[in-house]
Amino acid sequence: MDLGNYLEKTDYSVYRLAKESGVPYTTLSSICRGKVDLEECRIGTLKKIASALRVSPLAIIDGTLSLPAHHRFIDDAVELDVGSLPVMLRNSIKELESYDEANDPLFHDAADTMLLMADRFLAEGVIDEKTYDLLARKYPIA
Repeated sequence: MDLGNYLEKTDYSVYRLAKESGVPYTTLSSICRGKVDLEECRIGTLKKIASALRVSPLAIIDGTLSLPAHHRFIDDAVELDVGSLPVMLRNSIKELESYDEANDPLFHDAADTMLLMADRFLAEGVIDEKTYDLLARKYPIA
């Protein structure tokens, strides 16, 4: 989808994007209304827009922007580097994501099990307290 539709569907105003990206409102407005060919925009402008929206500049150029996934149980506001976690925790998180995608209430039981596992990893020094706290906030048990 193009940038104008993306902003409309995500309730992200052109004004807000201008403030967060540093790209002038008039430039963004022209892009969203299709008055500016994106292929003629400066790379720096596209990078600023992409960075503010947390998308790739290429998705803006080729019109492949897609709506961000919204989770029912998982707190998307909590940022966690899952790749740095032990394999057992990563596998448990994959399971949690599938429960969340299916809106399955078993999510909370699985989150409780995952946190028990994380508790063990914390006690063994495999993960630190900050990581444990992020896990507990991102994958709440209730």
